[in-house]
Amino acid sequence: MAGGTGWWARFYAVAALLVVTTVLYAWGVDRLDDMGKVIGVAAALLGLPPLLVTAFRLRQGVTGTGEALADAAEALAVVIRRQWEAEAEVWRLNYPYPLPVAWSAADPAVTVEWDVLREAARQGVGSPSNSAERWADGPEELGGAGNDIQDVFLHRVPTRRLAVLGEPGSGKTMLLVRLLLALLDPAHRNPDGAVPVLFALASFDPLRQDLHTWMTDQLIQDYPGLRAPVPGNGLAPGRRNHSLARALVERRLVLPLFDGLDELPDALRHHALHSINKVFNAREPLVLTSRTAEFRHAVAPAQGAVRVRLDGAAAIQLRPVDADMAVTYLRHDAGGRDAHGADRWARVVDALRDPDSPVAQVLSTPLGLFMARAIYNPRPGESIGAAAHPDQLVDAEFDSRDVLEHHLYRAFIPAAYRPHPSRPCPWSPQQAERCLIFLARHMSNSLGGTPHLAWWQLSAAFSAYRLLIAFGLGGLFTGSTAGLLAGLIMGRPALGAGVGLTAGVLVCMATATGLLFTPVHERTGPNSGIGWLPNPFVAIGAGGGFVIGLALGLPFGLESGATTAIGAGLVGGVAGGLSAHIPYASDPVSPGDLLSTDRNVFLGLWLVFGLTLGCVVGFGTHPGLGALAGVAFGAFVATGGALWWRFVTARLLLAAQGRVPWRLMAFLVDAHERRGILRRVGAVYQFRHLTLQHHLSNRDG
Repeated sequence: MAGGTGWWARFYAVAALLVVTTVLYAWGVDRLDDMGKVIGVAAALLGLPPLLVTAFRLRQGVTGTGEALADAAEALAVVIRRQWEAEAEVWRLNYPYPLPVAWSAADPAVTVEWDVLREAARQGVGSPSNSAERWADGPEELGGAGNDIQDVFLHRVPTRRLAVLGEPGSGKTMLLVRLLLALLDPAHRNPDGAVPVLFALASFDPLRQDLHTWMTDQLIQDYPGLRAPVPGNGLAPGRRNHSLARALVERRLVLPLFDGLDELPDALRHHALHSINKVFNAREPLVLTSRTAEFRHAVAPAQGAVRVRLDGAAAIQLRPVDADMAVTYLRHDAGGRDAHGADRWARVVDALRDPDSPVAQVLSTPLGLFMARAIYNPRPGESIGAAAHPDQLVDAEFDSRDVLEHHLYRAFIPAAYRPHPSRPCPWSPQQAERCLIFLARHMSNSLGGTPHLAWWQLSAAFSAYRLLIAFGLGGLFTGSTAGLLAGLIMGRPALGAGVGLTAGVLVCMATATGLLFTPVHERTGPNSGIGWLPNPFVAIGAGGGFVIGLALGLPFGLESGATTAIGAGLVGGVAGGLSAHIPYASDPVSPGDLLSTDRNVFLGLWLVFGLTLGCVVGFGTHPGLGALAGVAFGAFVATGGALWWRFVTARLLLAAQGRVPWRLMAFLVDAHERRGILRRVGAVYQFRHLTLQHHLSNRDG
């Protein structure tokens, strides 16, 4: 996918040599005006080709090829399989062994009648690429457990459209991941078939977003290579509507696994179902998960309202974990039935004989079992006494399911961060809990209850005004100090301080301008590279640069004004056309990867455009004026094109207040990979379960 950009790299390598040669020659020119001319011509060499290409590319159409899309789909399948295999390891889905979640047919009131579904498949309204001989005769034949989910989806449901319903913590997402991995198994996958992709519905707003566009955005955010244009269409990377992601979605090469309808606000679920039905007709396979009550309400949101079922879909209901299975699972995790650690569960085993007891109800879900083993079973390398005793689960004070669940949520974080003899943790349980409580509240209060924990939205914890003050004061201090030091070195401290103070003010003003741009990025995500993208800001940047260059250069003469204006205009045009975009890459992007690259974007934009415009203006007018213009223009481009600076500012402010660790990203990686508190979905984190997020957001601390 990167071949299309090779000639650009070669061109700029040659152009850079020409610029260096030109500048070296310029040192032999005596007059300052001549130097300005040289720099202006050098800037033109670099600035003119992208401007010409913009006009060419904006005239191009979309001529994607099926072969390119098939290759992209196959590459995506490999990437997604590796990604979710790794995530399954982090989730410990197969340790001590895969917990066989069971299910039965859901309430017929929320689904299409089975006879109608079968007839629709026979008449071609559905998608019966599977053999009709293997279709279930009725919804009662949809029951199963564990790996049966693949057979249910591929063969028993005629239309291959399935809703997976269950209570909180019942294992809906876990089952969805297992289905995804089964569908991507190389031994069974059809190379020409659609690629299953898990989409977390929590960020979808059906009243403001088209479903195809939202899916495209999610694919681009999670799988950067899909931002590339379809080979052969002549378009620049970054044009979402002509990207590989958009083409895969529109050509039905993506099999959507929609997770968490219940995570949408109440008022949006009904509309989300309508959007899915509108975009994916009953011929197209898909899977949707939801809590049972929320799905029922989405189907019929009010008394007398028109029902909106998921067209052509069957539905299954996840069942509670059997008591014997729960006991076996916990004992096996503790080292086996005869291990000393397994004996600690004796009183809990006795209590599980009563299905109505609080402990039996709590341990009937995969989430309850996960928290119980994390709290009460020692980890490898720990002594038996390192973990709390399971007898706590049958204490008389925990006299209801809600009370016992509340206890597990409170005990889970301290247990995850308890000291380990061979792997010391940089953060104490108290520090970790304080940070996680803040993050949960931030997601609930500042971000509207989203389950997505994205680093580029951390600055939403502060108003833009506070960020401006923090960053602006830093700019004033840095600029004044640097200017004063430079003035002392040159023997003119007053001039240096004045220049530095002015530079600081310009940085502050540029930061304020950047704040006007970044709210858009906060919704769409950060940037992960720099590339050329035709857009209206090419003309705006060129015009603005021309006017500024003319204003700065005219006081030094007409020739200097014209030369500086042309050079600054070309630089401004290139700045407007440069888009911080996701580069060609096949691997899924992690939050840390995005942060590192966005930081490089910030520094690169500031350095490149600060130096370029500074040279153009400085050589055409005065070096001090060029330095000021370079600092200000570089800050303007960088703050408007990247989010790293906002994250760093917010992180420093929060860390100074003791609300997050100084090394916040390392903390999040640890919470995901070692503690099992967070899970990673593409480029964002989520709490392991939505109820854990809600519990923490309502906690004191």
